[in-house]
Amino acid sequence: MAILKSINSINFRNFKSLDISFDEKLNIFFGQNGTGKTNILEAISLIAKGRGIRNASINDLIKKNEKNFLIKNNLEIKNNHFNIEIFTENKNDKFKKIIKINDDLSKESLDFLNKSISYIIFLPEMERLFQTSPSYRRNFLDRLVFARRNDYNRLINKYKKLILERIKILQTNLADNDWLTQIEKEICILGLEIYNERDLQVRSINSNFQLLKYDHKFQFNVELKIKDDYFHNRISLEEYLLKLRDLRTFDKKFGGTKIGPHKSDLIGIIDEDFEASLLSTGQQKTVVLMILLSQCNYLVNDKNINPVLLLDEIGSHLDSYNRQILLDMINKFKIQFFLTGTDRNLFSFVSTKGQFYNITDL
Repeated sequence: MAILKSINSINFRNFKSLDISFDEKLNIFFGQNGTGKTNILEAISLIAKGRGIRNASINDLIKKNEKNFLIKNNLEIKNNHFNIEIFTENKNDKFKKIIKINDDLSKESLDFLNKSISYIIFLPEMERLFQTSPSYRRNFLDRLVFARRNDYNRLINKYKKLILERIKILQTNLADNDWLTQIEKEICILGLEIYNERDLQVRSINSNFQLLKYDHKFQFNVELKIKDDYFHNRISLEEYLLKLRDLRTFDKKFGGTKIGPHKSDLIGIIDEDFEASLLSTGQQKTVVLMILLSQCNYLVNDKNINPVLLLDEIGSHLDSYNRQILLDMINKFKIQFFLTGTDRNLFSFVSTKGQFYNITDL
């Protein structure tokens, strides 16, 4: 279990200097919009792979008129303390995020860190999850997969790279058929793995919905489904490859790849009756919180992973159902929470002792 003990940042986003010690259970940041609440969660999220909860460009993380940023974290993993340093490196006008673990830059240390910390994230735009674009929902689902499989981003990135390479080949007049066939085979192998990982994730969330409903009176029943015109659970590599070959002319003409996990969508069925896209904003937030609660239960009890929760602007649209789900997460699991909201009173329902931070005073 990873517990963030403190953070010290220099020249990160709007903060010239920021130094905070954290409660091992519940941390709540409040203050007006624009004071930097989300920036703190973003700094915390950079401990893991990638570019943080906003997926921002690294140079955008640096405070204006400064050359780089530095974030120091003290992280406790299985009762051992690790000093994590995150900073920027500029090579040929290209910024890169660098992570040191106890002054060690080795791949082994970085792999250890990536295996030791996992995040569950809520962002304000998720309140309209089922009314946003399919690509946003795919990314939402992929983040859930990434929380249990820390190399999943490599799989996604390699797949996307091959898709782009296939398009370039198709649009040349000197396409090497053997080369194209080999690339398509790799696309199919990776595509099937992505399909299977997403399918496993959806089935795990749905099964945990059923487990949790005995302890929690949910507002409605939810079933998540992957919507894909071509994929089914038993599709073979040969079937997938044949479909991809048959679509070469079409894909060359329209400049894309018509089939594959990059075309899938995530939908929610409410009470076996209608899609979640018809719900109000507050009700969609309820569904998302149900998913995150189910994900917590799955990670902690099935995968022996204790995630860190980063819930941005979670204080808004909290009706009685949403408050209860959030309380269930806080009270049920021995994991660390970081919550933000515009006003301390938004969290008056939280009975668990926690640490409150007025961002305007930092």
